[in-house]
Amino acid sequence: MFASTELRKARYGLLRTVGELEGRIRELSGGKPRILFIAPHLSTGGMPQYLYKKIECLYDDAEIYCIQYSNTTDHYVVQRDRISKKLGDNFYCLGEDKKEILSLINEICPDVIHFDDFVEFFVEESICDEIFSLDRPYFIYETCHSSNVSPEDKRWVPDKIVMVNQWMVNKFSSLGTPLDILEYPIEDNERPPRDEALEKLGLDPSLKHIINVGLFTPGKNQGLLIEFARMMTDYPVQFHFIGNQAPNFQSYWEPLMTDLPSNCKIWGERNDTDDFYAASDLFVFTSNWELNPIVIKETLSWKLPIMMRRLEPYMDFYDDNPLVSYLVSRGGNIGADVDKIKEILGFA
Repeated sequence: MFASTELRKARYGLLRTVGELEGRIRELSGGKPRILFIAPHLSTGGMPQYLYKKIECLYDDAEIYCIQYSNTTDHYVVQRDRISKKLGDNFYCLGEDKKEILSLINEICPDVIHFDDFVEFFVEESICDEIFSLDRPYFIYETCHSSNVSPEDKRWVPDKIVMVNQWMVNKFSSLGTPLDILEYPIEDNERPPRDEALEKLGLDPSLKHIINVGLFTPGKNQGLLIEFARMMTDYPVQFHFIGNQAPNFQSYWEPLMTDLPSNCKIWGERNDTDDFYAASDLFVFTSNWELNPIVIKETLSWKLPIMMRRLEPYMDFYDDNPLVSYLVSRGGNIGADVDKIKEILGFA
């Protein structure tokens, strides 16, 4: 719970002093900081991929542990498998007794505990009381992956909140807790020759290939892209949908599957999405609700043109990127976007 302002200031000063001393000790001893990441779940998606990238980047410079708080599915496990393989015995999955996490923390003795969501949304209150004890010997960081939260949602105070973009930092600036930004990177991937990339996936080189990556949900709005495809059945183009169709969103995706145009292919969940980025001619991202989606960063990392919505959390970050075009259609008026797709693919 919130401590008084005076106590919090004193505690922050003490923790920073202790942190500097511990850093000096590690420097002299050649040791590495011990970081424990705690994820609410690791079902395939943006948050688990963001976590995997953090682990990958920090792996050589820190001793990394990870706890999956809840196992929501045994079917959509691309990132969970990657994290488990990377960490080996340093990866844990809690069972029904969530208080096991307290024993694991005592066993691991982390320097930093980093929650990949606000604890208010997935950790039991009694467990939070113990982890956030004012005499705790570790730092606590939190990262939020949803734009649909506010400072009023916070009850427990971490030492720092690490946000995924500037928009969230601005939104939480009034909270009084130190804020930082750690964005998913745009990398510099080298695309293979087109024919080679297409052959790897068994795709027709005489066609242009458009991809969409993401869980089938109303927010991701794959239905709009299917309508684009319906208007382009006379063109040499194939639309590819990579992403799982989870049962809890069946009411959305099932009707779409009953009347699918012939130029659409549903691939389901894949662990080789990089091959699709490398082989494709265009990514169309029809999502209506996002924070800082990783698929945009991955698309641009492969130098692949992308069409997407202009959304407030992006803060015009992509406006000057020549690979980015913005969707303009609303409701049933989609002709302008289809014309833009034709232009990008060289049909216009």
